[in-house]
Amino acid sequence: MQRRLHAANRTKPSHRALILVPTLTVLVLAVLWVTILLRLHVERAAVMHDTRVAARTLADALETHTLKTIHDVDEIALLVKYGYESSPQTFDLATYQHYGLISADTALQVTLAGADGHVIASTIPFTGAVDLSDREHFRVHRQHADVGLFISQPVIGRISKQWSVQATRRIQRRDGSFGGVVIVSENPAYLTDGFYNSAALGDHGMIAVVSGRGFMLSRRAGEAPSKTGEEMPASYVSFHKTGLDDFADPIDHVERIVASRQLDRYGLTVVAGLSVEEALDDYFRMRRVYVIMAAVISVALVGLSAWITALISKLVQGKDALRRLSQTDRLTDLPNRGRIMDMLDAAIGAPNAVGNVAAIFIDLDNFKELNDTFGHQCGDEVLVTVALRLRAAITGRGMAGRLGGDEFLLVIQAADARTVAEQTVEEVKAALAAPFGARVPVGLIGASFGAAVLESGDTSRDLIRRADMAMYQAKAQAQACRSQKAAGEKQTRKQAAPRNDPLQPA
Repeated sequence: MQRRLHAANRTKPSHRALILVPTLTVLVLAVLWVTILLRLHVERAAVMHDTRVAARTLADALETHTLKTIHDVDEIALLVKYGYESSPQTFDLATYQHYGLISADTALQVTLAGADGHVIASTIPFTGAVDLSDREHFRVHRQHADVGLFISQPVIGRISKQWSVQATRRIQRRDGSFGGVVIVSENPAYLTDGFYNSAALGDHGMIAVVSGRGFMLSRRAGEAPSKTGEEMPASYVSFHKTGLDDFADPIDHVERIVASRQLDRYGLTVVAGLSVEEALDDYFRMRRVYVIMAAVISVALVGLSAWITALISKLVQGKDALRRLSQTDRLTDLPNRGRIMDMLDAAIGAPNAVGNVAAIFIDLDNFKELNDTFGHQCGDEVLVTVALRLRAAITGRGMAGRLGGDEFLLVIQAADARTVAEQTVEEVKAALAAPFGARVPVGLIGASFGAAVLESGDTSRDLIRRADMAMYQAKAQAQACRSQKAAGEKQTRKQAAPRNDPLQPA
């Protein structure tokens, strides 16, 4: 037990050395990847923030552009309205057009419709009767006197035959009754085409002008031409409620950061959206560089760690092998003299060691005769066998070691060590009495034992000396017994031999 404890203590530094390098490698890799992931998180957050700011700026610019366009159209409508209301009999729309009073870059046409809905005059020539009484922008003014400028949903003009948005104002007669409408037809595509800037919006940006009444005036995405008259998806309604949102466009399925501005006076909302994927394009490239760089560093660190760990493992194994060689008897694989003495010192230094530690000194009998008679190889085989039998006998009680030559030492650690030592001696005697092989005569190899139990104030030298003295006393007694036995046997043979009678013939 104590031996295993010492072995474990010796291997702890080795284990720490083997674990240290992989642990440091994992720590460095963790710091590396956490740093990179945090950096990427910060970079992504910064890009998204900048994109949101850019979307707000674009929405503000589109709001200004749309308001200016509507203002220009309204000026034309007001000019014609007041001119007609002032002198309906002498009003000449062509004169206004000739002098450039109603010219606009985006206005398709200006039309006057009477109280019955029939077109009175238009900047675009027409033939026949053109009835607009069923148009929404006519009916709303006929029914409500306080509407002001009304912007219709995109329709196909009955004179221009083109998609247009009708910006209309009510004509009042002198008595306050309904006298018709002034209609300024605006190209709805100009709301987005006139603003579009590919440098600001990118390849997948989107701008749109939508009405709070549930229709889309104009929308442009990417390099495609502006579209008008499209049905407005239900999700576009949310633009009337939020100023900024992450939006998956149901029309082209592009995820965008969208900013919107409400033009409450006209019931319109302008929308500017920037593609998330396009905004993150530089971020994605940077992320690939970071990840590849981190992966290369990780592979290099893991490879270096594995190489260093393997090198340390070999060094530790070599160190353990050297320690084993320095502490182990190479023939018997038992602890050598220095090691068994260290174990004895450790046992003596344990608490309550007095009376619980014993040393048994063992010296083989007739070992020299065995070597001289059967050779040293046979003697080595006998020593190996003795070591195996000693280890088996001492298991669970203590440790066995070889002091050198044919001398062995058993260290007992147990309560009532004296009794355990006496029992161990008897078991070892029985074990050594068994045959050692066909070449070794039975009974040739024996052993002398000397046991000593630790007393108060004893050192390991004191304990070994007393055990050694006890062993030599036992060996001397055994030799005396053998001598007496041999003398008795010789006397017996003499008495049993026949005597020669001088009187008898030879």
